[in-house]
Amino acid sequence: MDCRTAEGMVSRYLNHTLNTEELEAFLDHVNGCSSCYEELETYFIVQEAMQKLDTADREGNLDFKNLLEEDLERSRRHVQRRKLFRFLAAVLICLVAGALLILLIYVVMEIKEFL
Repeated sequence: MDCRTAEGMVSRYLNHTLNTEELEAFLDHVNGCSSCYEELETYFIVQEAMQKLDTADREGNLDFKNLLEEDLERSRRHVQRRKLFRFLAAVLICLVAGALLILLIYVVMEIKEFL
């Protein structure tokens, strides 16, 4: 992913509207690109500050850098859970397909013995 693409995804990241593949690519890029990380950090701070002003809870955590790191970590865990879910779903599909194949072979052999 290039910086221009990543910068275009910042607002979608902050609004949590990236799909899993986009999120993973975005996180990988931001993790390795200090320029894009700083841009994300700027937008994140502005968004968090605006939310703090809009809510009655003005004494919340104002360590925006830490809040951003926590948000990025949650996003990384989300990507990992989605990848694990897809892997487990694929394994389950393979197991079901294998069981159906074994059942089909068994039924065909029983039919042959009956005839």
